[in-house]
Amino acid sequence: MENVKRDELVGQAIAWNHSLGAIDSFVLKCAVETGIPEVIHGHGRPITLSQLGASLPTPCTNLDVLRRIMRYLVHMQLFTVQNEGSDEREESYGSTSATKFILINEEKSIVPLFKLQMHEKCLAAWHTLGSCMQGKAGMSAFERMHGESLWAYASKHPDLNGIFNNAMAGGARSVVPAMIDGYGEVFQGLTSLVDIGGGIGTNLQSIAKAFPHIKCTVLDLPHVVETAPSCPEVEFVAGNMFSFIPKADAVMLMWVLHNWGDEDCVKILKRCKDAIDAKSGKVIVVDIIIGVDDLQELEHVRLATDMIMLAKTGGKERNEKEWRRLLSDAGFNQCKITPIKALQSVIEARP
Repeated sequence: MENVKRDELVGQAIAWNHSLGAIDSFVLKCAVETGIPEVIHGHGRPITLSQLGASLPTPCTNLDVLRRIMRYLVHMQLFTVQNEGSDEREESYGSTSATKFILINEEKSIVPLFKLQMHEKCLAAWHTLGSCMQGKAGMSAFERMHGESLWAYASKHPDLNGIFNNAMAGGARSVVPAMIDGYGEVFQGLTSLVDIGGGIGTNLQSIAKAFPHIKCTVLDLPHVVETAPSCPEVEFVAGNMFSFIPKADAVMLMWVLHNWGDEDCVKILKRCKDAIDAKSGKVIVVDIIIGVDDLQELEHVRLATDMIMLAKTGGKERNEKEWRRLLSDAGFNQCKITPIKALQSVIEARP
């Protein structure tokens, strides 16, 4: 009987936790907007509650509210606390291994991506997620809510376009180093590389520095390319990947194909196949593979990202079998998958 009661209590707790899950995001949003991570990290050692409150860009005048917010952030394992349980005024807060990922000025910060997810237009799309089960396949909740795709909407709204481009650049700053360190040989022997949907060039700037002999080209939509900063190492081409892809030794698709359904992905990959040499060319796909490892924390993020695809783009995350089938349908007979220290893996495909 005790086990039954415990199971019921655990079940109740699981249900409560998930029903209140959005609170984590909004508390993190509060922390980012008020500058809590920068102050704690910049202090260099644990900082007391009163010191933290006084050091925020907008000083805190209600330490009880700050204490309660910090208690929750500690519970989220984003910060540490010392002297817990003693005089609350003497509690001190420090950084954790997760702190650097919520710092705006850190190379691997998730804040740009987080800001995109928390944009009011993106948040609104979640309210129509269930509608994706009816109607046209591949139509995202965002499109159902706002009447046009995320990319079409961003092309008309510079604020969202800037947030989107910064989010993609932020993701690249984390993934590209992991790719170069974990499987840099994928670039060996290349003299030219086209990054499809490469945004404002963050991917290729890092790759060009590591492999200066490679001619690097970004292909992206006109409203994206026109906001790209000047970069002598990278050439920018405005265009649509469904219509044209510049010729190169290799074509790279980093976090692009998950935005699209299978039929569109095959079309894109066939365009890529036409852009490379049939014997020596290759396509480099850097994307999430569900079930690629047993690290549950990352697997949860990969599955959550699949829900983001439903809500924002109409695309999907795929497991290894689905990726191999997709590449085979597009005419790629060789496929090598290499996990790296990131959410994504590297898929090297040849005709």
